[in-house]
Amino acid sequence: MNIRQLEIFRVVAETGSITRAATELYLSQPAVSKAIRELEASIGVHLFDRVDNRLHLNVAGRTFRLRALQLLRDYGELQAFGQEQAGQLPLRVGTSLTIGQLVLPQAVARFQQLHPQTPLTVYAENVRQIKDRLVRGDIDVAFVEGNAQSNAFQTTKLSVYRLGVFGAPSKYNGASTILASQLPELPWLLREAGSTLRDHFDERLHQLNVAVDPVLESVNTQVLIGAAVAGMGLTVLPEPLAKPYVEAGALTECTLPGAPLETVNYAISLAGQGDSPVLADLVACFRDAGM
Repeated sequence: MNIRQLEIFRVVAETGSITRAATELYLSQPAVSKAIRELEASIGVHLFDRVDNRLHLNVAGRTFRLRALQLLRDYGELQAFGQEQAGQLPLRVGTSLTIGQLVLPQAVARFQQLHPQTPLTVYAENVRQIKDRLVRGDIDVAFVEGNAQSNAFQTTKLSVYRLGVFGAPSKYNGASTILASQLPELPWLLREAGSTLRDHFDERLHQLNVAVDPVLESVNTQVLIGAAVAGMGLTVLPEPLAKPYVEAGALTECTLPGAPLETVNYAISLAGQGDSPVLADLVACFRDAGM
């Protein structure tokens, strides 16, 4: 005897018909008949009498039905209990600093509307640090940009955005195209090694066979933006983050040699880790927030 057989029994008892029960349950008639036979065989009692081509519960069937309905109700409550408890378990989240600055507040606010009982713990660090946390089991899911392909991770691609080089118009207006030979001579305001912005920029420098020494290095993108607006040098930014400053006339974009830089945003978790509905909702909240 199993829950599926009891559910089929419940519908047959209500409809008095194998045909109608099969339709309601989206099963074949032979499958419904087989389930009833197996249920009766497992308890050693016939539950139905056939009268005028309809199935009617006999005395044993009516008694059994009362107990079966109670068991189904209890089973449903236990399922709901499990889902409720899962929704109350803390969810540990890691984001890169860039994603944290771009979409974290909107995504978390939306998630808390959907799951007010689920506690969130969020870590915002560079991509390398966040991946290390994931491998150690410190977090359940990470939202990062850049190369997330690894046998250790299962990844969900969320979006793509372009990276650009930006500086103050008073210093770089009219110098929109930078030659490879000019790169080492320019003042650079860069993120720390291990961040996606820095890694993408360093990769382009390697392709061009040049190197630069930043005049300012920071884990805080906002510090770099402030320095760039003040005319201290050039910095590498995601286009969505730079856009309001460009529109306000505080920054202008310069073009690096080669193809445009871009980065892919991912939600990543450990390979083989199942996705709960709560976790799926969190990923959707980050996607909908514009990640």
